[in-house]
Amino acid sequence: MTEKDSYQAQLFANRLSKQYRQLRKWARKNRITCYRLYDRDIPEVPLACDLYTFVRDDVTDKLSAILALNEENAILSANDSRSAAVLQDIAARTYVHLYLYERPYEKPAEEEEAWLNAMAEQSALTVGIDRSHVIIKTRRRQSADEDGKRSQYQKTESTRTITGTVLEQGQLFTVNLTGYIDTGLFFDHRILRDRVRSESKGKKVLNLFCYTGSFSVYAAEGGAKTVESVDLSNTYLDWAQKNMNANGFTDDERYVFTRQDVGAFLSSKKNTYDIIILDPPTFSNSKKTEHTLDINRDWPVLVQQCLELLSPHGTLYFSTNSRRLTFTAELLPKECIVKDLSAQTIPEDFRNTKIHRVWSITRQEA
Repeated sequence: MTEKDSYQAQLFANRLSKQYRQLRKWARKNRITCYRLYDRDIPEVPLACDLYTFVRDDVTDKLSAILALNEENAILSANDSRSAAVLQDIAARTYVHLYLYERPYEKPAEEEEAWLNAMAEQSALTVGIDRSHVIIKTRRRQSADEDGKRSQYQKTESTRTITGTVLEQGQLFTVNLTGYIDTGLFFDHRILRDRVRSESKGKKVLNLFCYTGSFSVYAAEGGAKTVESVDLSNTYLDWAQKNMNANGFTDDERYVFTRQDVGAFLSSKKNTYDIIILDPPTFSNSKKTEHTLDINRDWPVLVQQCLELLSPHGTLYFSTNSRRLTFTAELLPKECIVKDLSAQTIPEDFRNTKIHRVWSITRQEA
């Protein structure tokens, strides 16, 4: 390892240690076992670092998960003879997920590997886990393949499989740390999910581009009358249903999973909904549909289609990670009330305040 790498590794370790001390107390208080520790805080260290602690093997439902977490917190707060064993058990269930963002310049593969190993070592030492519990991935700018197609969800070439269940604000979610670039749960929407939960009682909720169904779980937890989850992927719909089942939401009449292209769904649907979540990928060109989605271009059409299915006084939550999207409220019907929720939906553990943009669009009676 070069002197420069050693210096950057120490900078990274210092920042990670500070964040870990601050965030682990916040996470325990809020029943969160997965969160972001670092996100390009230091320009010379272009990494995102996420922590995942799986629930114990004896956890069978969300109540037992909460009780187990409360028990651990009580022992750690007491700082007695039991604490060391609890910390050892937690470490055995904890993983660090490192993303290397694509650099603006080329770095020789051997040098990059040595640099990443140095950062992984510091991650393991700081969190107190085995080096084998650090997973490294590279997040590149999404580019077209030889057929000009780009995929919404990218698989990895990992030779090992690490999956488990995490707790977020009282809900259980299955995550896959090795199979895909993303793990199945986007931390940056934690606050918006909580908002949906608080507003869902007795409401009909539609979750579009539902991915693994985290918004659906929160809506059901909030007492939604019905929740419909729509996605084109069988893999993610099955994952969404697994997440719903893990939280006790198994009623097939109340909780519906629809495999369909969202554009086609919106064009053919006649039902109305009280809450609609529209959180599409920036770009998608699936072999399962003839249509290419470019959210920078297509958002007005998608939002208008959603508004046509929104009940009077209902709310559409539209979110995007695209920084190029130009949102113009004047393109929407005059009876709509639009609020920018971006700033107030950035979680405690995110330094990047531009990780997403969110608008609530409420339809008033004309």
